[in-house]
Amino acid sequence: MKINNIYFTIFLSLIFSATVLAQQPKKEKPKLWDRMYVGGNVGLQFGTITDIEVSPHVGYYIYPRWSAGVGITYEYYNKKTTYNYYGFPVAPIETHIYGFNLFTRLALIKDMGATFGIGNGISIIGQAEYEQLSLERKHFEYPNYPPDGRFWIESFLVGGGIKQAIGRRSSIYMLIMWNLNETTNSPYSNPIFKIGFDF
Repeated sequence: MKINNIYFTIFLSLIFSATVLAQQPKKEKPKLWDRMYVGGNVGLQFGTITDIEVSPHVGYYIYPRWSAGVGITYEYYNKKTTYNYYGFPVAPIETHIYGFNLFTRLALIKDMGATFGIGNGISIIGQAEYEQLSLERKHFEYPNYPPDGRFWIESFLVGGGIKQAIGRRSSIYMLIMWNLNETTNSPYSNPIFKIGFDF
């Protein structure tokens, strides 16, 4: 009799567990659009070299903390008259630069404020970027022969910064980047500051 009660109790427990599990909503797989984001950044550099960059991009969250994406770049570049070692003036440069980039971004510390119970939505992020830009040969290539036409230069940028959530899907970020293969042909000098947004 006691054995029958044990079997009956196990049977009821299994039915109850199955019923509870069946009533729980199944987690829906996130849709493609839910894992994608769009945005862009603006790079600013002032001084002897003025470099204003506008770079819209599209990204995809591979994991909640890690994303990758692709973007296009346009830059207005203006280098004022400078003087070489011998004191002779070097002609100013004014040109337009364009190209594309591939990037990956990682949230190193997500929502720092949550650690202290204030939930401020600030995260520390790292970013790596591969960029190809089309430059005017007469301004950037040395030696500049032939003097006409354009050429492509590649850069590998790494850096980090902060990201501030301003909504469920939107955020603003600030980055400091370094060009790992800066050369005399590079259109900008280290460090590079970028301010951007995602939504």
